[in-house]
Amino acid sequence: MHDSEFMQLADLEVNTQVEQMANLFSPSEFLGRLNTLASNGRNMGAFRPFWDQWGDRFVIRPKELSIVFGSRGSYKSTVVNYLIADWIMSGAGKAGLISYEMEPEDLLLLLIEQMANSVNPTSDFRQRAMSVVEDKLLMVDEMVDSPHSAIAKINATLEIGCKLVVLDCLQRVNMPDNNINLEREFVVEITNLVRRHSAHCIVVHHSRKGSHHDGDNPMPVVDDLKGSGGLADNAHNVMSIWSNKKKKALAFKVENGYQPDEEEQKLLEMPDVLLDIKKQRKHSFEGRIGLWRTEARAFHRKGATPRCLA
Repeated sequence: MHDSEFMQLADLEVNTQVEQMANLFSPSEFLGRLNTLASNGRNMGAFRPFWDQWGDRFVIRPKELSIVFGSRGSYKSTVVNYLIADWIMSGAGKAGLISYEMEPEDLLLLLIEQMANSVNPTSDFRQRAMSVVEDKLLMVDEMVDSPHSAIAKINATLEIGCKLVVLDCLQRVNMPDNNINLEREFVVEITNLVRRHSAHCIVVHHSRKGSHHDGDNPMPVVDDLKGSGGLADNAHNVMSIWSNKKKKALAFKVENGYQPDEEEQKLLEMPDVLLDIKKQRKHSFEGRIGLWRTEARAFHRKGATPRCLA
């Protein structure tokens, strides 16, 4: 099957006499679902991740697709990897990590370090962590993919029972000749799959390159999302990730004996990473969430501690 055929919607010949009333309903047919939604709220069945333990900003809701993007070195892959760890440690169920960014063994070592919140977890901890993730995590061993194959992998993880699937990153999925229509159809197909399986999918992508008035580490805007507008338009949620590189550089100087002044001390107190919720279809919150990063690349909100494997 050609990559351009994984949807095939444009090629279908619809018999209007048969299909004209298909999938059309009167409002009363949704009364039960409406009452359930009104009673339980839009976060019904949602997972509260480490960045939103109270569920009032941005949670991982079923039947949604989220686009996470940022520039190189923004920790976007590290943050979503820790989300996988957080999901598994919380007992939320199976997860799929379709990552073309790192070798599986590197991802597993990062995952274990995050679960331990230690850069030197013991052999016993490593074995215990592996026993925990063994039946909770599905992975791939590829560095590049085609659109049809990537969709097939997402579908397979959902069919097996994963309720959270991360694809990292879209740039490693070869869209023939920068086919904008195929890119849009790719995202639409994912929304169909997560709706069918009542799951959540996160697609990681890069920011566009270019000059900015605020230097070489700008806070991304939606228009910086690489690719066509169809990505942001068809996703339920869009979130950028930004790394505070000025703080990182200053912290290195301080570790080597530099004495910060009053203004620099304020910089050291700022978050290491900012999540910027650009779009959220089912919630009113749009704004920034500050995160602090540990040496083991685990993350937490101000005043909190990272979740670790008990």
